Amino acid sequence: MQINHCLILAAGFGTRMGVIGQKLPKVQWPVFEKSLLELQVAYARSLGAEKIYINLHYMGKEIESFCRSKDVFKDVEFLWEKPEILDIGGAVHNLASQPEVNYQGTLLVLNADQFFYIKEEQFAKLLQPHTKDVCVLLTYWVNSSQGYNALDIDEHRLVKRIIQNKDLPPGSKIETYTGISVINLSMLDKISGPSNFYKSVCRFETGPIPAVRLEQVDYWDFGTLKRYWDTMFLILTTYRTNSNHPFLRFLVNEKALKTWKIDMKKSSYFAKSARVLNLSQNEEIQSFGPSIIMADTFPERKEYPAVYWRTISEEVK
Repeated sequence: MQINHCLILAAGFGTRMGVIGQKLPKVQWPVFEKSLLELQVAYARSLGAEKIYINLHYMGKEIESFCRSKDVFKDVEFLWEKPEILDIGGAVHNLASQPEVNYQGTLLVLNADQFFYIKEEQFAKLLQPHTKDVCVLLTYWVNSSQGYNALDIDEHRLVKRIIQNKDLPPGSKIETYTGISVINLSMLDKISGPSNFYKSVCRFETGPIPAVRLEQVDYWDFGTLKRYWDTMFLILTTYRTNSNHPFLRFLVNEKALKTWKIDMKKSSYFAKSARVLNLSQNEEIQSFGPSIIMADTFPERKEYPAVYWRTISEEVK
């Protein structure tokens, strides 16, 4: 299945990233040497996307200015959502209604803060049986205690309903939506304005919506402050045990991970102290407790463990 368009969702408010997220858009948070958004664009291209779009709303001017300064975004289209955020359904229809798209082609939707890393050949094989479906949801197994909603899926792998997390037994194994979907735009009813994804795009209550489960696929989540912290250090741990891991090779190939900066004995990056990830360009900046330093300035008040950006710090709990 050819991917004609890709929409990277970047219009959210970043509220789960703490006080730093109020000043630094989540999509600009670094995965070592590159931002989440730069890596998502590279990932979309690796899956064969012909044209990439990024939706903007909260701190959109900052995001667009950041992107305009980098060559990787030179052929990327920005879709502004004004005056209100459109929700995911509205974002899909906003893209579909663009003159150059006109509700034609296949659309891949990606979240900016998560990677379900998969090779193009494997991805195409998963989608091959679904060329005539209006929408395909990609799913995976999680524990209900992680806070996700569950999909109720029948024996034909069609979505029946969504079960809210509060209604799930704690600690149970559930299948949930990854945030990745593939949509046949020509099969959508045309609408405008804000809309819910499950009401205007993936309408499982009115027609068959297949769910394709991702088995043994890399999942890397940067979506909250705590998950960002855990995933960044998990990358180093993974490098220690398997430096040829596919996602790590992706990071190295995209120049997001400079292996010479890694100190495996200290679980650190470009730093002399243990469990410190110094993502700035200044090796002289030092922290003496577990921390992630994302800019060349360092606040006088220091907390550990914490993420630091300019003069702002956010304790990780």
